Amino acid sequence: MASWDNLYERLRNGLFLSSMMGKTDGAFCAERGRGCAMVQLGAYLAEPPAYKVRPYVLPPERDECVQFLKAEFMKVKESFDTVVCVNLATPELDWGIKAAECVDLAGGDILELNIHGGYKPYFERGRLRAMVLPENRGELFKWLSEFSRLDIPVIVKFRKGFIDDYSPILDRVVDMDLFGVHFNVRDDISKRPDFNFVRWIKENYDLFLLVSGYVRSANDVIKLFKCGADMVGIAEPVLTDPNYIQRIASNLKRIR
Repeated sequence: MASWDNLYERLRNGLFLSSMMGKTDGAFCAERGRGCAMVQLGAYLAEPPAYKVRPYVLPPERDECVQFLKAEFMKVKESFDTVVCVNLATPELDWGIKAAECVDLAGGDILELNIHGGYKPYFERGRLRAMVLPENRGELFKWLSEFSRLDIPVIVKFRKGFIDDYSPILDRVVDMDLFGVHFNVRDDISKRPDFNFVRWIKENYDLFLLVSGYVRSANDVIKLFKCGADMVGIAEPVLTDPNYIQRIASNLKRIR
């Protein structure tokens, strides 16, 4: 969409702090996201009956949810200038849409729909990364179509390796009005990003592509960009080193 051109320009070839459930709230992102073009808060859960029963569930009432999110966004915005994205998981489409509307009203820049994780109560219901399985894809495509109609830009997050072939999914996604696609591309055998997978996506699909997973150096970032990634995310290393991303960003400036 033309209205997203400035956002694409701001984000392209940038780093982002990738969401980690239970970790990446506003305060965490404000402390550890310097050097990022974008930070991702969440994963938050849209499941109104579970509010105050399970952790990380967003308030069910619109005004309360908007105020909660505004306060989290402000913690980041007061620290440094960056794009704020919310990673959202939900077991029901309607709950997810209402939560996404709250993110937009609260001033969030981007929403990321989580089709990546393995959170057991949702995964067992065919949600999260189980949605990429053939028997669940009809529902996946319905959800993505509905989310793509929102005013806020939407990214969908997948996990490389859960299925062998993502082409049946990407063949549909590429024609949807989504802002981008985020793949966790970690290879658990090599403990490295799967560079070939990133290259395959960009050679076959015209998508704004975000990748994350086992990124451990400025050289990893540069290689991922050369493979076609539009943004590169970092997560776990910041748990032990608050300045990890800022240092990678500084190294990139020197290498480039």
